[in-house]
Amino acid sequence: MAATGWLNYCTYTHDVDFSLQQLRQTVFDRREFRLPGDLVDGTPARQSKSAPPSSDLQKLHQISRELDQALKGLGFDASDSEKQTRDVGRLLEQVDKKGFVFAAREDLESSSPPPATIDELLAQCAAAGTHSILDIQHISPTPQWGAATPLSDDQLQTLFGTTRPTRAMIQSAEQSGKLHELCTRWHAVYLTVFEEGQPVEYVFAGVSGD
Repeated sequence: MAATGWLNYCTYTHDVDFSLQQLRQTVFDRREFRLPGDLVDGTPARQSKSAPPSSDLQKLHQISRELDQALKGLGFDASDSEKQTRDVGRLLEQVDKKGFVFAAREDLESSSPPPATIDELLAQCAAAGTHSILDIQHISPTPQWGAATPLSDDQLQTLFGTTRPTRAMIQSAEQSGKLHELCTRWHAVYLTVFEEGQPVEYVFAGVSGD
């Protein structure tokens, strides 16, 4: 899984680190991150194209059921195998209802519940990262691993032609890729968003994850 570029907005306060920590908690609560076992590399539509047809999975499930019956007929204990076959059957029911990607994701999360805290999540992801702002843990005036650094006035002028960019300007810079060009892996930048000359939001942009 390659690194991921991400961008998040949050409410402006006079304490940018406080705003960052609130944003990180919001992202964690919304489950807007990746775990090492997630099937979320790319869009669900793209993943679904690479998934095996449901009809093929149903055929394999039927073969598994027949094998279970054959083992029992030969006197073997097939209880574990039958349980696995039933689990697969329940998964296939969800595949038919929700599609392969979402059903597989739900099955993974039910067998391995997500971490209860951000610290638990970071420990679980380790070097793979979360591919989200959760990989950025603090504010720094200079670039540091795992930190968000403010854009300088010169960078703001070069990027936006002003030191008080609006959300529309930032969205344009994001779409063109120019904003993320300022980000190196495991680092983030941030700036203040203005509306009618007044600060209203912070925006954090970064690249993280392996």
